[in-house]
Amino acid sequence: QYQASPILLNASNTAMFDGDYRLGLNYRNQWSSFIKPFVTYSGFFDKLFKIEMLGKDYFGAGLVLYSDKAGTAQFSTQSVLGSFAYHRKLDANGKHTLSVGVQGGMVQKGLNYDKLKFGNQYESAFYNSELQSKEIFTETSIVYPEVNVGIGWKYDFSEKLDLEAGISMFNLNQPKESFFGTTDNKLNRRFTLNLGADYIYSDLITISPGVLFTGQTKAYEYLLGSTVGYKVKEVPLLKVVALLGLWYRSSDALIIVPGLVYNNYRFGLSYDVNISSLRAASKGQGAVELSLIYILNTNPKLGIKKSLPCKRL
Repeated sequence: QYQASPILLNASNTAMFDGDYRLGLNYRNQWSSFIKPFVTYSGFFDKLFKIEMLGKDYFGAGLVLYSDKAGTAQFSTQSVLGSFAYHRKLDANGKHTLSVGVQGGMVQKGLNYDKLKFGNQYESAFYNSELQSKEIFTETSIVYPEVNVGIGWKYDFSEKLDLEAGISMFNLNQPKESFFGTTDNKLNRRFTLNLGADYIYSDLITISPGVLFTGQTKAYEYLLGSTVGYKVKEVPLLKVVALLGLWYRSSDALIIVPGLVYNNYRFGLSYDVNISSLRAASKGQGAVELSLIYILNTNPKLGIKKSLPCKRL
């Protein structure tokens, strides 16, 4: 559910929403069917700022928290990032918006060395914990700064169609990362490209296709699919939209994403059906992911501006 974590996707998404404040929470549990699961938590908060001298332009600031624990060795990643973005209207009608964002903060990584097992600790097919691994870990916890940047573009093509695109670069400063005390191991830059649209098919139905492509060094993957929103009810002070998405992650999983929009809340629940060669062990059970986004509008007279929130919600 990359759309439910917009600031982690691209710093330029900071404060790209209709409202004043936005709060989001995410939880993911992966591969619990056959190993100690990979568990991820994240949360974000951002605020929109408008200054009269900027005209239609505005900027936003936010905070991102991220925590991940992977596998038997409990390899953990914790990060705290501040996020800033400036949104520039490119035409008099305000249909084209160009956004530029930057993130900065600290990352901490650690592992439980005692949980690791190495090949030279096995005698035939049996593990012997008393045998020395001959691995020398000088650190079990490391901390380094991280800098990310992003740029986004949004175009209100018509009353029925909105288009968007974004590209972001992570680990721009290529921080040094090693548990062995070496100083020449750098974390390579990672990039992400996303494309999307919101198409109002009818008064009741909105279709939101999207593509996400990401890569780091020689590792690449893509995600593509679409979400359909069905307006269950919309009257003053009450809006209910049912969501259903189907997505495909390259050579790995089919993802089913039901969800619900209730006034300024958006709930998402996704389930990954594993279709890779790993399914022999996973029995097709990939991951469960939950998301919640809430937008606060301090001017109630503005009401609800759209029949279905933009994908950047």
